[in-house]
Amino acid sequence: MTEPLLRMAAISKRFPGVLALDDVGLEVGPGEVHALLGENGAGKSTLLKILSGAQQPDAGTITLAGEPVSLLSPHHAQQLGIVTIYQELTLAPNMTIAENVFIGREPGPGVFVNWRRMVAETRAITDRLGLTLKPTTLVRDLSVAEQQMVEIARALSMKSRLIVMDEPTSALSSTEVEKLFRMVRDLKAHGLAIIFVTHRLEEVMEICDRYTVLRDGRQVGDGAIGGTTIEDIIRQMVGRDVESRFAHRQTSAPGAVALAVEGLTRNGNAQDPHAAVLDDVSLSVRRGEILGVA
Repeated sequence: MTEPLLRMAAISKRFPGVLALDDVGLEVGPGEVHALLGENGAGKSTLLKILSGAQQPDAGTITLAGEPVSLLSPHHAQQLGIVTIYQELTLAPNMTIAENVFIGREPGPGVFVNWRRMVAETRAITDRLGLTLKPTTLVRDLSVAEQQMVEIARALSMKSRLIVMDEPTSALSSTEVEKLFRMVRDLKAHGLAIIFVTHRLEEVMEICDRYTVLRDGRQVGDGAIGGTTIEDIIRQMVGRDVESRFAHRQTSAPGAVALAVEGLTRNGNAQDPHAAVLDDVSLSVRRGEILGVA
């Protein structure tokens, strides 16, 4: 790997009764997609909060482009070029794409907003990302995937050097995931560093260059994606072989259908009355059966 853009060394963080991070390190180079992996409770969220400036480490150092930094707040991290796109999107649904991209940073002069310039700059960013969205479109009229693209456009408008993507594919279809990956590859080609947080290891093998694994607040593995397998990563995440993850159980023939749902659809939620909450969902549960919903 080239000289890292980001180096987090010996990071530790303690909460009352809990050692959330213990001597954790993370290095990400420019033009690199780096997977941050671990089970729930492994320490990923705490490390990301420190990187985003939302929390301060109790020990350890952070360097950005070779310069020691203290990330005092999310705004400070953004000023340094570190932007986090959270799993729960933070867009204002009743504002336009352009307004969301430049929210809080609207081009002037002074207290006045130069709407023409804001729309033009938004269009330049969306064109770079290969998006055909009109900057004047309301965010509430966009799909989840399109809203995620707006989040990325906002990150680029901040002149970001490092973008953190927290579970970016969790609500996307396979087609939308491919569109996102094309965008990630383009960002990588332009030298941006990306930290990719996901539980979908097949996606890690497809889009990421390197990985870091956390377990119980400790860094237990890292390396190049090309030199590992999904089984190796799972072994590092859980601390045992893949075969021993689940006990062998006897199976029985399923009984009669106890509940069946066909074509369930619901639109609208508290944040967005136009959102597609459920779209043509069908399922059935048989007696003596446990149905998993993911």
